[in-house]
Amino acid sequence: MKHLALAALAALTPALAKAAPSFLPTRDVTVNYTLSSPAQAAGAYQLSYNAAQQLARVDGPNGYYILANLPAAQAQIVLPALHAIVQAPDFSALTAEIYQADNAKFTPIGTGQYAGLECRKYLVTDQHGTAHACITPDGVVLHFTGQNAQGGTDVTATSVTFAPQAPGLFAAPPGYAPLNLPPGALQALLQPQG
Repeated sequence: MKHLALAALAALTPALAKAAPSFLPTRDVTVNYTLSSPAQAAGAYQLSYNAAQQLARVDGPNGYYILANLPAAQAQIVLPALHAIVQAPDFSALTAEIYQADNAKFTPIGTGQYAGLECRKYLVTDQHGTAHACITPDGVVLHFTGQNAQGGTDVTATSVTFAPQAPGLFAAPPGYAPLNLPPGALQALLQPQG
């Protein structure tokens, strides 16, 4: 589950800022995605992105959400059921990697259309694996399918809304307590219940 959650964050968080094309949206946006992998049933996720501050929020189907600050290379998980915030070093490391994106190579391979928007398709390769991405001219990832040592992930946008994002959306709710977990406990906590 940990690797799937990391793959989801990588796919849903605007990625690879230094590479051409731009993977960071140039304006505020909310994107609804369907994420699937061979090991998990498909799930619905929502990415909210503040372009000016490069802040992302990913809401998933399991009741928690991830807040990512790309320039600061920080990520935290907000657990509303526990009124708690967990610092997420694994997500933070991935956020830093996404933001810096050294050595990624993009090869244009055509055009596509998802969620009613046109995008350019790319083959993306780096030291971690290969992926295909379809990206709008203003930097929104509409489709992503990738494979690395942890497995594969397929992410497809189902709707895109360009609108200003409220600053409070990217902050943990007031009064939530920090929660320090022992190694391995975060992975167990994030497992789907059922």
